[in-house]
Amino acid sequence: MPFDQGNITFRVCRLPEHVPQDLPARLAVAAARPLEEVVDEPQWGWVTARHLLDINITEESIRFGGYYHFCLRQAERRIPASLLNATCKMEEYARLAETGADRISKKERKAIKEEAREHLLPQMPVQFGGTYAVIDLAESLLYTSAVSERPLEIFIEMFKKASGVEPIPLTPEYAAAELFGVDPSAVSCPCISPTIENQDPELAGTLGQNFLTWLWFYQEARGGMLPQSRLGEFAMMIDGPLSLVSQGAGAFESVIRKGVPTISAEAKAALTVGKKLKSAKFILARDQNQEWSCTLDADHFAFRGLKLPEGEAMDPISVFEERMNCLNIFYNVFFGLFEKYLREMTDPAKTAAYQEKAKAWVANREER
Repeated sequence: MPFDQGNITFRVCRLPEHVPQDLPARLAVAAARPLEEVVDEPQWGWVTARHLLDINITEESIRFGGYYHFCLRQAERRIPASLLNATCKMEEYARLAETGADRISKKERKAIKEEAREHLLPQMPVQFGGTYAVIDLAESLLYTSAVSERPLEIFIEMFKKASGVEPIPLTPEYAAAELFGVDPSAVSCPCISPTIENQDPELAGTLGQNFLTWLWFYQEARGGMLPQSRLGEFAMMIDGPLSLVSQGAGAFESVIRKGVPTISAEAKAALTVGKKLKSAKFILARDQNQEWSCTLDADHFAFRGLKLPEGEAMDPISVFEERMNCLNIFYNVFFGLFEKYLREMTDPAKTAAYQEKAKAWVANREER
């Protein structure tokens, strides 16, 4: 989905240098080709964010105030497996009847399949989809709707080829080092199970998992309220579905979906055996009518289905800028919390205090 409407799924990338001023012209050079040219291989090309057939890429068509909004389109022809199999079987039976043989050789079956593909593929309609992106020129950030690894790799490769700038995904480890100057290996991953004395290294969890688990504790310890900031006063909540994981013996993952997962017996049991929170619903609220909510994948800092506060703007450019301002607020609050976590987990005294309180938090959790 484009960034100018609905809920958005995205990852954040840092741009190590400013994009060239002629970025629209560069994207136009690598614009998507006409659908008639899509034959037997997938094709990638740039289009505007207005729709997947709009290859008129100009400064006016992709620039919205301080942002560029555009899309990488993938187009290909696909033969449904059932159609291909039926066509091959039909030809095989015809040849058996013609030759009087009782079987088709492996080599001949392969040739029949290739002939069927060559015959059917040009008749198939083109299927296409898009990976949307927004560049925040002031912050040197790129937001992309590609959250899975392969689509993200393709987007980064194609964008680097067109612009000369390689976006770098803000994973927990990269964000710690590049945004906040913290060595990820120096960040403590304390065990908060009240029943485990010496933590097995396999139970340590990833940096992102420990951060999300800390967020859960931090939210409940503060009654959901965050410290006052320059952006105002925010409340935060971790909610289900919850996914808790570990790499030790036994069940690796516990997924808790229904009821009130955060105060369930299953959640307490998972924390007690040393599991860490891998994904959960993350909610921010400011004032009485502004709320952000999404599902957070802690390992990659992937945000799925982010719902933004309702806006008041009417014209398209103002609507887009208003939405991007809300996204920027979400980004700053989220990574502000991540920075706070890093500072605490690199301070031995604060880490020890957190571990002690968190063990009691797990042990004394109510179960419903």
